[in-house]
Amino acid sequence: MRLAAIMLLFKEEAFVEASVRAIYPVVDSICCPTRHDRNLEGREIAPDQTLPVLLRVPDPDNKIRLVVQRNLDPLPGENSEARLRNAAMALDPEADYYLIVDSDEIWPVEVLRRCWEEVQRTQWAAYRVSSYTYFRSWNYRIVEPGDGYRPLVFVRKGFHFQRDRQIDWHGPARWKEYLRKGRKPKTVYFSPDLRLHHGSCVGDDARILTKIKNYTHASGIDPGWYERVWKNFHPGIRNFHYFVGTAQLYESLNCLPNADLPLEITRCTWPEGWIER
Repeated sequence: MRLAAIMLLFKEEAFVEASVRAIYPVVDSICCPTRHDRNLEGREIAPDQTLPVLLRVPDPDNKIRLVVQRNLDPLPGENSEARLRNAAMALDPEADYYLIVDSDEIWPVEVLRRCWEEVQRTQWAAYRVSSYTYFRSWNYRIVEPGDGYRPLVFVRKGFHFQRDRQIDWHGPARWKEYLRKGRKPKTVYFSPDLRLHHGSCVGDDARILTKIKNYTHASGIDPGWYERVWKNFHPGIRNFHYFVGTAQLYESLNCLPNADLPLEITRCTWPEGWIER
């Protein structure tokens, strides 16, 4: 079976190489859509070095596919994130499954191999995985309540994105699932010991301000969070999620030495302060 990764690119020059190198041994292609000098809402921005960094990543098997997609109008989906991901799918229409990965997500390669083996064995419509999320540095791991954030990571060919990372479960692919599996599309969860590593809040002031200003959910962010929480960070911080009314989703932090992090993170060169030296 063929696996294509789809990875949105937007101002992640410090992350993109690590993210691509981590998944490269497992996937058959890495499909990268970007608006380059536009943010996700279409406003002009000054691009960073994300694309030059990506183009410098060794690609001996010619897996990396890139499209600059400024006009999103012809694409299905309710917002720009969904439309860009749908554009990425079109870069490898022969894939049997698509791996949804953000450029600040790092997969341990053996975890990804195990997940992909499970997908090929069971062949359900979609799969979610547990994740570890980090704050300011890779050495601070967020403690989340319950099962924490479990993003959608594999989706079967034929489905498309409706909004952000959410799938439209209707249309012809839905009926193919009835014929193939005898039921509506099913999403299953991998074992919680299989986890990806999410650097969503790893970085310096400039990276976090860029995310806050350009995030598609910017309207939901607590307007005082940056000054009250980010600028007053300390390792004992508690209840600090950035959306209004959701502070409890980030309960506290665990401090980790580099030895407790996967090689896919520690082998990379990160900006000063993003990992212990």
